[in-house]
Amino acid sequence: MKNLFLFIAVVVAFSVQAQDMKIHPVRVAKAVYYDVSPPLRDMPLIEPRQHEWSWNDDVIENPSIEREMVSEEVKARFDTVVDRVVQKNMGSRSARGPIRSFDGVKNVNGVYPPDTDGDVGPDHYFQMINLSFAIFDKQGNKLLGPSDNSTLWAGFPGPWTGTNDGDPVLLYDHLADRWIATQFAIYTSDGTFWELVAVSQTGDPLGNYYRYAFEFPDFNDYPKVSVWPDAYYATFNMFGENVNASVAAFEREKMINGDPDARMVYFDMPEAWSMMPADLDGPPPPAGTPGYFAFIDTWNTQSLDIYALQVDWDNPDNSTMTLTDVLPVDPFDPDVNNIPQPGTGTKLDPISDRLMNRLQYRNFGDHESMVVNHTVRVGNHAGIRWYEMRKDTGDWYLYQQSTYSPDETNRWMGSIAMNANGEIALGYSVSSSSLYPSVRYTGRSPDAPLGEMNYQEMELVAGTSSQSGINRWGDYSYMSVDPVDDTTFWYTQEYMSGGWKTRIGEFNFAPVLPPEIDAGNDTTYCQNALFVAHAAGMYVSSVLWTTSGDGRFVPDPPTSMLQGYIRGTEDIANGGFTLTVTAQGFLPGMTAVDSINVTLVRVPSCFAGYDTIICNNVSLMLAGTATDASSVLWTTDGDGTFDDPALLTATYTPGQGDVENGSVKLTLTAYPLPPCTDPDDDKVTITLVNCTGIEEHATAAVDLRIIPNPTGGAFTLMMEGVPDARLRVTLINQVGDVIMSDRIDNAKGQVTRDYRLSGLPGGIYFLKVNGDSFVKIEKMVLD
Repeated sequence: MKNLFLFIAVVVAFSVQAQDMKIHPVRVAKAVYYDVSPPLRDMPLIEPRQHEWSWNDDVIENPSIEREMVSEEVKARFDTVVDRVVQKNMGSRSARGPIRSFDGVKNVNGVYPPDTDGDVGPDHYFQMINLSFAIFDKQGNKLLGPSDNSTLWAGFPGPWTGTNDGDPVLLYDHLADRWIATQFAIYTSDGTFWELVAVSQTGDPLGNYYRYAFEFPDFNDYPKVSVWPDAYYATFNMFGENVNASVAAFEREKMINGDPDARMVYFDMPEAWSMMPADLDGPPPPAGTPGYFAFIDTWNTQSLDIYALQVDWDNPDNSTMTLTDVLPVDPFDPDVNNIPQPGTGTKLDPISDRLMNRLQYRNFGDHESMVVNHTVRVGNHAGIRWYEMRKDTGDWYLYQQSTYSPDETNRWMGSIAMNANGEIALGYSVSSSSLYPSVRYTGRSPDAPLGEMNYQEMELVAGTSSQSGINRWGDYSYMSVDPVDDTTFWYTQEYMSGGWKTRIGEFNFAPVLPPEIDAGNDTTYCQNALFVAHAAGMYVSSVLWTTSGDGRFVPDPPTSMLQGYIRGTEDIANGGFTLTVTAQGFLPGMTAVDSINVTLVRVPSCFAGYDTIICNNVSLMLAGTATDASSVLWTTDGDGTFDDPALLTATYTPGQGDVENGSVKLTLTAYPLPPCTDPDDDKVTITLVNCTGIEEHATAAVDLRIIPNPTGGAFTLMMEGVPDARLRVTLINQVGDVIMSDRIDNAKGQVTRDYRLSGLPGGIYFLKVNGDSFVKIEKMVLD
C-alpha cells in the first residue's frame, strides 16, 4: 500500500507541475453543413427500427470501454485499499416520494444499451436514447414518438443520410430557452466522422431546428455535451489514426440564432479519457468564467483534475485549455465486480473506470459548486463515490466526498445534481442476485453532515426481470433540475421488465404524499372504436384498471395511465361501462381510486327496403328505416327526383333515363350521432315495367294503407279521408289482370276491411280503390 500511495504522490506532483501548461486548439472549423428543419411536429416520423450495425461487428464493440483493459498487476495494487468515506447506513430522514414516475422509450430499436438521456424544460420532458426519442408534457403524456433519432436530421443532406448511429445527448438550455440534441454519425457513405447538432429555433421542442454538422478527424466516441454561456462544450474519446481524448467548443451564440457560420474550436487532449464538461443549472457563472471540465484517472492518480477552457471567439486560435486544479480524493478501489442479477449467469458491466454523466455546475453567488460521481468497489459489491467541489475566491477545492453504499445491494451508473436550495439528488441503478435491475435515488439536505446522504432511499421503479446474454448496461443516465422552480429533480434511467425499458421520474424532498389520481371526465364514445382512458396523477407508484363490463383491456394487464379498452357485447347492451383506476402510492397503504363513466353511442344502421317493381308511370313512396342516425339522405344513380331526400318515406319519381334503363338503384345513407364518424348505407333496386289498365286519380286528402306490406296473404285495408260512400276494391297484377274484386258501401270518412288471399304467386300487385270522385292505387308485395 505504501508503494501505491508513493506512486500516486509522484503522479500528483507531476500533475501540479503540468498546471502551467496551456493546450491550444488544433482545429478551428465552421459547420460543414447547415439548414433549418421543418417543424418537428410536421415532419414524417421515422418508425423505430433495427439499423444496420454490421460495421461494428469486426471493428470495436465500444472503444471507450475496451480501451480500459487493466492488467491484473495493476488491479492487485488496490486489493488492500480501504474506502474511508463509505456511508454504510440509509439516511435518517423520513422517505421522500416521487411526484410522477412514468415509462419513457423502451427497446424499440433492438439495441443494447439505451444510454438513457433526457432533460426537462418549462413545459416538456424530452428523452433521447439509443436510438429513438420521445417528447412528453410534464404530466407524462406522450406528445410525439417514439421515433428514430434520425427523424431530427431527416432531409439534412450529407454522408450520414440514412444512418442512426447513437450516443445521443439531449439538453435544455435554460439561458436561451432552447433544446439541444446531438448524435454522432460514424457509419457514413465516405468514411468521415461527424457530430450532428440540432438547436431548437424557439423553446418549443416540437418546432423548427437549426441543424449543424461538424466534422471530426477520427471516430468521436462517447460524446458528452454541456451548456455554458459562451459555448456548448463537448468532450470525446477519439479512435482512429490518433487515439486520444478531445474537447470541442461550439459557438453557442451563433447556433441559437441560426447562423450558418457557427464554428467549432477543437483540442486534442492528453490522457484525460472520458472527462466531463461542466453543465450549468441555475444562474450563470460570473462574467468571463471559462468552461470547466473534470477528469479522474481511477487506476493511477485518483485525483479530480479540473481544466478550464477559455475560448476566444474573436481569435479562436488564442483559445486555451489549462489544467487549473488537481484535487486528491480519498483512495477507492476501481476494480468493481460485474453486477449480478436473479436467475441468470449474465452479470452487468459497472463501467467503473470514469466519471458518470453529469458534472453539474451551480453558482450560489458566495460560492460556486460542482458535483459529480463514479462507481467504486465496496467489499464485493458496487457503490457510488460522489463529490462536491467548491470555489470561493480562489481555486477549486474538494468540499465533501463520500461513497454511498448503505447495504450490499449493488449501486452503479449514477447521476447527480444540486438544486437552488443546495439539496443534492443522486439517482442510480440497483441490482443483486435477489433483486432485478431497478431504479432508485437518494439525497441530502444542505444541513446534513458533510458526506452524508441523509434522505432515505426511494424506489422510482422496480424491475421484474433480468437481462440475459448481454452484459452492457448503459453508459450514462441523467439527473436534471426543473428550470421552472429550480428545485424539483427529474431523473431518467433504464430498468428491466421483459427487456430493458426506461423510466422518467419527477421528485423533490418534501414528505411523501398520498397518491392523487384522476380517471378523466365522463364521456361518450362510439361503440366500434378503441376507447383510450387517459388518467392523470401525482405521487403514483403504479396503477391498475378494472371494468364494470365484459370488454378487454389493451394492453393487458391494464397498468398504464394511458389505457386502451375494447367494449364487449354486455357493454353494448348496457349502453356503456365504467372504468375504475386504482393508484398505489410510494408507501404501503397509500391508495387512491377514481372512475370514468363511458356512454356508448351505437353506430347507425339503415334499411332501404325490399327490391320492388313499379309501373313506369308511377311515383314510389319509399319505406326506409334507420336506427341510431342523426340524419338520412336518399340518392339515386339515375335521373329521377325525390320530393324530400332527407325523409325515410321520400317519394321518388322515375326519370326518362330510369324508364329507358328499366331500373334504378336508390341508396339510403344514415349518418352517425357524434362522436361516431362512419355512416351506414343500403341500396334498393326499383324495376320499372309498362303496366296496362292502371290509372290513378287521387284526391290528396285520401290516405290508403295496406297493413302489413309486404304480406303473406292476410292484410288490412285502411283508408281515411274518403269522400264517397260507395267504393270498388280490385287487386290487379303487373299486366293489368284483375285478381280480386270487392264492393264497400257506406264508406264515407274512414274504412277498415280485412282480406285473406291464397293460392297467388309471390310478387308485386296493385290494390286499386275506385270511388265516384277518385281512384287510389297502392303497391302490395305478396311474399
